[in-house]
Amino acid sequence: MNNSGVKIEAHLIQNFAPSNLNRDDTGQPKSATFGGFRRARVSSQCSKRSTRREGPMGKLLEQCGAFRTRQLIVEIAKGIDKKDKPDDTTIKVVTSVFEAGGLEKNNEASKNTTKILVFLDKEALPQLIDVFRENWADLTKENKQKQEDARNRVGKILFEAVKAPDIALFGRMLELKDSTPFGKYNMRVDAACQVAHPISTHKVDMEMDFYTAVDDLNPEEETGAGMMGVVGFNSACYYRYALVDRDQLARNLARKTERKNGHWVQDLTQEDYTEADKVIKAFLEALVYAIPTGKQNSFAAQNLPSFGLFVRRQGGVPISLANAFAKPVRPQKDDDDLVGLSVAALTKHWDDLKAVYGEQGVKSAACFHLQQEGRLNGLEDADKKNVEKAIEAVLEVGGQP
Repeated sequence: MNNSGVKIEAHLIQNFAPSNLNRDDTGQPKSATFGGFRRARVSSQCSKRSTRREGPMGKLLEQCGAFRTRQLIVEIAKGIDKKDKPDDTTIKVVTSVFEAGGLEKNNEASKNTTKILVFLDKEALPQLIDVFRENWADLTKENKQKQEDARNRVGKILFEAVKAPDIALFGRMLELKDSTPFGKYNMRVDAACQVAHPISTHKVDMEMDFYTAVDDLNPEEETGAGMMGVVGFNSACYYRYALVDRDQLARNLARKTERKNGHWVQDLTQEDYTEADKVIKAFLEALVYAIPTGKQNSFAAQNLPSFGLFVRRQGGVPISLANAFAKPVRPQKDDDDLVGLSVAALTKHWDDLKAVYGEQGVKSAACFHLQQEGRLNGLEDADKKNVEKAIEAVLEVGGQP
């Protein structure tokens, strides 16, 4: 079976109770205008972060995940000196190697941080510490040839430190000037995953909660509140969409990303695809159960999706179903609800797209839902009843991955 060209899509309908899941710079729930109406919104960054922390994805990343930091200089110096507060000389030597390589230090002299965030897999830090330890005598004596050798080893580690699943999925942007020693290494990783901003399927009005806190030790004659304030919130039914390019993910995980004359230098193997499928499975599971943490202590909006659709395409183009809600969903009768109307709008839009554009490479579609019988339209045969079976179905075609 030909494995190449597969893309996996996830479409979710998720209704949240009153909440403030993702705040803007004023502390209010994020929003966006779509279809001419104001919608509740959660940023894609927030959505990805909650997915990285959840369930099987969180467990996977605990073992072999990555970290973002500007503290790389200090962390390496700590490892060299084996103490929490490294010597100034150690920091100076580590800084000189990174700056000579092209990874600039923060302009503020008091901060021993890099100018940009560096995204590395967890195995990279001990490897970097070992390089400095092994070459410490030459680095402190300013042996130029040894310094260059150590710098090249550091650059290679930075180049290879991208095999973690979260870097392979979400990419790494580490742009360095070509004229610098590190610049000769292509340290950029093209993301294998696209995550849309979840938006409400209906128009929203923002609400305000006025609250007070009582000072329990106030004297009886003191009747005022100890403090008071307001917090914004809303309640919204969201459409969530994500897309994974299986080929790109497999290449990122295997570090087979070199191209010449417009063609890949290395071919992907079945083993590469098997490793990619493990990550896709963990990602899809985490995506379903991921809930943003914003203001949850105040609102406890712990609500799982009411509907999910997974699609496997090979060829054709990926398609978001967001335009199913260009006209906001709006209850018209007493027995209408936003969740059911949103599911019906999405499945009808799915049918309409197929009627106009054809299959567009769809190899399989699998869905799960909570009490949405009768609203699945053309997806009735795709109903797998639960999350686990729906994910298994989309990861296998004809019994083979």
